[in-house]
Amino acid sequence: MLLEDEKKYIKTIPKGKVVKIFPFSSRATELADKIIQKVKGVCPRLKVVHMGASGLGISGQRDLDIYSLSSPQNFSQYLPKLIKLFGKPQSQKKDSIAWEFKQDGYQVEFYLTNPKSSSMKRQIAVFKVLKDNKKVLKQYERLKEGMDGKSFRDYQRKKYEFYHRMLKP
Repeated sequence: MLLEDEKKYIKTIPKGKVVKIFPFSSRATELADKIIQKVKGVCPRLKVVHMGASGLGISGQRDLDIYSLSSPQNFSQYLPKLIKLFGKPQSQKKDSIAWEFKQDGYQVEFYLTNPKSSSMKRQIAVFKVLKDNKKVLKQYERLKEGMDGKSFRDYQRKKYEFYHRMLKP
């Protein structure tokens, strides 16, 4: 069963959008490291983590998910510096600010986000289980590869369902 925020997100995905899955490339790690170093250069105390498929070293959409973790009351101290690096954010919510851009053939999603928000806590928990359990990680990678060329909405739904099964106590 999907959570309300997951259902809402799936509805925002265009109906005809198709997912394309690529094998993991170490270029992803190198590029993520470069972006993180740029951020650390202007915000040395900000915790920045590379997550998602590329952060796990598995097949994915040739994208990078990079999260900088901060309480929302501190967003204002980081925002001007991040705008200088990445330009105007695509979205601003109370718990997160998001940038999207292309770099070296990769779609980059960079977030300044509250690690205590329910969605981020869930993402961190999912990432930790996948990072720590190679068997579950392999199942997840097979799910992703099996969705190559299929509906992005179905792909996202199947990922969410996988996460929920994986996190069940």
